[in-house]
Amino acid sequence: MKLLQLPTLIRRTILISILPIALGFFIGGLIVFIGLAPLFLTKIGAEYTKAFFRFGRVTAMLAWYLLLECLGVFSAGALWILSGGGLLKNVRWMQRLHGKVQYRWTSGLLFGAKIFLNANIDFPDCSSLRSGPMIIISQHRSFFDACLPSVLVGKAKGRIVLRHVLKSELLLSPSLDLFGHRLPNYFVTRKSSNRDQEIDAIRSLGIGLDGDACVIFPEGTFYSQRRFAASLAEIEKTDRERLLRVQKLRHVLPIRTGGILALLDATPDADLVVIGHSGFERFSSFQDIFRNVPFTSPINITLKRIPHTEIPADDNDRVKFLDEQWLDIDLWNEKIRQFV
Repeated sequence: MKLLQLPTLIRRTILISILPIALGFFIGGLIVFIGLAPLFLTKIGAEYTKAFFRFGRVTAMLAWYLLLECLGVFSAGALWILSGGGLLKNVRWMQRLHGKVQYRWTSGLLFGAKIFLNANIDFPDCSSLRSGPMIIISQHRSFFDACLPSVLVGKAKGRIVLRHVLKSELLLSPSLDLFGHRLPNYFVTRKSSNRDQEIDAIRSLGIGLDGDACVIFPEGTFYSQRRFAASLAEIEKTDRERLLRVQKLRHVLPIRTGGILALLDATPDADLVVIGHSGFERFSSFQDIFRNVPFTSPINITLKRIPHTEIPADDNDRVKFLDEQWLDIDLWNEKIRQFV
C-alpha cells in the first residue's frame, strides 16, 4: 500500500488530517439515515428496510470508530506533552499510562461493536493474566479480535505493559501508529524480503520481558480456505510430518512458527497463554459485517495459561507442542459452533 511507503511524518499528517473530514462525512450519513428512517418504516418493503437499517448500524459503527481515532490522536498528543516531548516516554509509569489508554481505546471499540452491531462478547475469567512474564498467542479472524489481548489483560487489572507483534498495515490507524511506536511493539512487514531481520526484531521484544507480556498472532492473517490451502502447500515442502498434524485443522490457520519460536528463545521463563474465539469470523470483511448485522449469536472466548516448565526446550518439540495447542483451539471452535 502506497501510504505505508511514505515517510512517517507525511503518512501521519495525511491520515490525521483526513480523520475529522471522514468523521463529519459519516455523521452526515447518520443524519440522513435518521431523516429517512420513518419513510422506510412506513412506505418501503421489509427487505429494503432491513438493508437500510443494516446500513445505519454499520454507518454508526464507522462513525464511532473514527471518533475513537480522533480521541486516540488527542490522547497521544496530551501524553506527549506530559512526557516532556517524549523525554519520559520510556519511563515505567508513562508506559503504563499509555497502556491504560490503549486498553480504554480497544475496550471502546468492542463496546461500539456491541451497541451498534449487537456483537455480544462472552468474556472468560481473566485473573490468570494479572502478572507476567507471558507470551500470548491469539487466534486472528478480524480487525476487531486484534483488540482482544489488550482487553483481556486490562480486565485482569494487573500492572502489565503489553508488547505486540502487529502487521504493518495497522499503521494506517493513526491511534495504533502513535501508541504502537511509544510502547515496545514491532510492526511486521509480512512480505519482507529479509525474513531474518523480521525474526530478530520479534525476538528483541522478548528480551527483558520480566513481569510483562508479548502478544503475537501466529497465523499471520485472517483464515480463509485459500490461505489454508496455501499454508499447507508451504508446510508440505519442508515438513511432511507436521503436514499430517495441521491438515486436520478446520477453523484456524497453521501457526507460522518463526516469530513464536524466537520469542520463546528470548524469554524461556515466560508462560504461554493461548487465546481462541468463535464468532469474530463474521467480522472478517466489510461485506461479512454488512451481511450479518445485527449479530444474533454471542462471541465466545477461551484462554489457557501454560506454565513455562511444560514448554519443550527443543524447537522441533516446541513446534509439535504448539500445533497440539492450536488443534485444541480448533476443536474448541468446532464444539462451540455445534451449539450456535
